[in-house]
Amino acid sequence: MNVNNNNVPVTYCFPWFSPDAAKRRANLEMLREHGIENLVLRSEDLQNFLREPELFIAVSREMKEAGVRFCDAHAPWGDWSDPGIPVKECRSWIVARQKCAIAFTGAAGVTTLTFHTGNVFPDLYGKHAFDEYYGALTASLEELLPVAEHAGVILALENQWTPLNHSRHLLRIMEEFRSPYLGLCCDTGHANLTEKGRSIPGGNCVPPFWAAVGKGEVEWEENLIEKFSPWLVNCHLHDNDGYDDRHWMPGRGNIDWKRIMSVLARSPRLRSIQSEVRVEGCNAARADELRNVFDSLVTAYFRAEAE
Repeated sequence: MNVNNNNVPVTYCFPWFSPDAAKRRANLEMLREHGIENLVLRSEDLQNFLREPELFIAVSREMKEAGVRFCDAHAPWGDWSDPGIPVKECRSWIVARQKCAIAFTGAAGVTTLTFHTGNVFPDLYGKHAFDEYYGALTASLEELLPVAEHAGVILALENQWTPLNHSRHLLRIMEEFRSPYLGLCCDTGHANLTEKGRSIPGGNCVPPFWAAVGKGEVEWEENLIEKFSPWLVNCHLHDNDGYDDRHWMPGRGNIDWKRIMSVLARSPRLRSIQSEVRVEGCNAARADELRNVFDSLVTAYFRAEAE
């Protein structure tokens, strides 16, 4: 069995950005002083760079001076940004925008970029068969993957809780493309919703999304991270109660963290372990809390398993 080594970094999705350069530098220096050296190149960061390319140069310099780095990334996402949107007149500029995001990601020295596939919203996009959504996603990937290879960036498709990002379809894409520049991202909070939802009286946040496209029954997930393991290149770690996407600190909800970390330790392509805990404000106390929780989680399960 392939076992990952102990050098997989922990990276943090932290609200460090400010339009004021002095405040940015202070935030970055504070994070470094409190042991957070690896940051996520967030969707909102990439959107800032797309609007103001010169900002990328300034931020790159500030991060180098502060002794921190971007370690993984999340592509721009949303109703009119995701690659699986089947509205033909929009897909060209969606793909063009994502190509620019890939270029910025590579220029930042980051090797994984997570994508939302897009959600199936007939009220927003009009009436389309599911195959049209799937076809839009695969057609977009055919255009994006050569750009990713040129930039040295692996595109990671993320599980959510709507039909287009069910594991059955994401694993099918992995088999169809078989590309070293395509992988998966396991979001533990999303996985928990789609695995535990069937046993929650009255249901959770998942069924309305399936009902919106005329699917009366949710196709609930089982053993999602185990299925993803051969393809995993990164992960989003956060907790919830199985009802909604809370983005809580690990330990606050009902996720089995020993199971999660043990599978991650045996995932041969894994490049990073990401905290996607929701953080309000950039302050030292929150930085310390996050670092301590993730240090303990990784030491107790991931490192021990990998050894």
